[in-house]
Amino acid sequence: MSTLAEIEAAIEYLPAPQVEELALWLEQRRSRKPAILASEPDFVARAKAIWGDTPVGEPLSALVSEARG
Repeated sequence: MSTLAEIEAAIEYLPAPQVEELALWLEQRRSRKPAILASEPDFVARAKAIWGDTPVGEPLSALVSEARG
């Protein structure tokens, strides 16, 4: 069995005690592995680290206005 569909089909044929055993095993496995959630990047902090608090040149709003032209 290598696909979820195959596994689901095989579970249908398990006796009730084995289904319960499988459910317990899955819950234990899930609780053992904490979900790894990626935090959202802090774009403002990254920009300040690269260019400082007040970068040299035109403000972004002026560049955007010019581009919309």
